[in-house]
Amino acid sequence: MNRTTRLTLLIRRLCVGLVLLLYLGGAPVWGQTRLNLSNADLQGQDFAGQDLRGSSFVSANLHRVDLHGANLAGAALTKADLTEANLAGADLSNSLLDLANLAGAKLREANLTGTIAARAVWQGADITGADFTGAYVDRVAQQQLCERAEGSHPITGVDTRESLGCP
Repeated sequence: MNRTTRLTLLIRRLCVGLVLLLYLGGAPVWGQTRLNLSNADLQGQDFAGQDLRGSSFVSANLHRVDLHGANLAGAALTKADLTEANLAGADLSNSLLDLANLAGAKLREANLTGTIAARAVWQGADITGADFTGAYVDRVAQQQLCERAEGSHPITGVDTRESLGCP
């Protein structure tokens, strides 16, 4: 085997390896940062404006955490305690909020498009101007949210009531 053939085979193997790595959910060094903060006690911490895309906060204590303007797209927040958290203007698109406690949370102008929020707690949450387009919110929570839904998202222009499918 000549040098050119060996080099070609090496490049092919590297490409196949990279494709497999990406396909199996891995992220190359230059990809987005993914933090695993599952079960962490982050109560009162300041993550305002930070890029936390794809991070895991499963069962984390995020009580009164400041996440306003943060990018949480694709984040896993299953069973997270987000009571009284500031998520105003945050990007929560395509995130998992199932069984999360958002009681008293500030979600004003948040992007919740494509979010799965099955059996999440929303009591007292401020959702003014939030966009829920394509989000899954169970029927009971939807009815509660529709009672106080108002405004429209400043970027998408979508009406909060419309995005929730309110009557």
